Amino acid sequence: MSKNETNGINNKPRPTPTALGINVEKPKFPQYAVSSKRLESFETWEEYIPVKKTDLVEAGLVYTGVGDSVRCYFCGGGLKNWEQGDIPMEEHAKWYPNCPHILLVKGKDYIDKLRRGEKTDEDGQVNKTNTSSLTSTNYLDSDAAQSCLQMGFTESMVEKSIAIYMKTNEPLDSLLEENQRLKENRMCKICLDKKSDVLFLPCGHMVCCPQCAPALVKCPVCRKQINGHVKTFFAVSSAKMN
Repeated sequence: MSKNETNGINNKPRPTPTALGINVEKPKFPQYAVSSKRLESFETWEEYIPVKKTDLVEAGLVYTGVGDSVRCYFCGGGLKNWEQGDIPMEEHAKWYPNCPHILLVKGKDYIDKLRRGEKTDEDGQVNKTNTSSLTSTNYLDSDAAQSCLQMGFTESMVEKSIAIYMKTNEPLDSLLEENQRLKENRMCKICLDKKSDVLFLPCGHMVCCPQCAPALVKCPVCRKQINGHVKTFFAVSSAKMN
């Protein structure tokens, strides 16, 4: 009897980790994995160059010290000849679409939209309004409600919370304090500034933002070796479900 090579299964090639949004690569220049170190490299950056240093740093770029030439700390790709109106993150994604830093910070959908020439969204952020009264018929447009929606709570959950507030007449200060506590729980435990939306593999902990995660070798929670990263997205409901 001969070996059945297919075993009745369609031998389609398995998708690569990158195609699944999983990063298992290590930075080419790990000494610049921390954004503050990348910013230090721009000490001699000429102010006449029409792009902001902070935007370049966020895009994972390090100044080479020559002209306006920069290089990515992760993929090693270089960019130069910056022009007015250039957006570093977009230019990085256009020229190096497989860069793990871009995939980790913005996600694959961001790159796909750039390839199709479509307008990119900023990680599903919801535009805020100046409405501040929770008793308004447009209470879901209030700053407090929008903050909860951005953190991944559904409209139904926010509506129920507001209904409880209106019934019990709980002081607004306590609601704001609770909202702040929830925000702090979602903050990156390293920089304490951005959202922690990077999942560590294999432990599954999520405590860092995409800008800080590549600098870590071990998970700060369980101390296990980090073998990969996954960019996560919190669902934000834009319409009521029937």
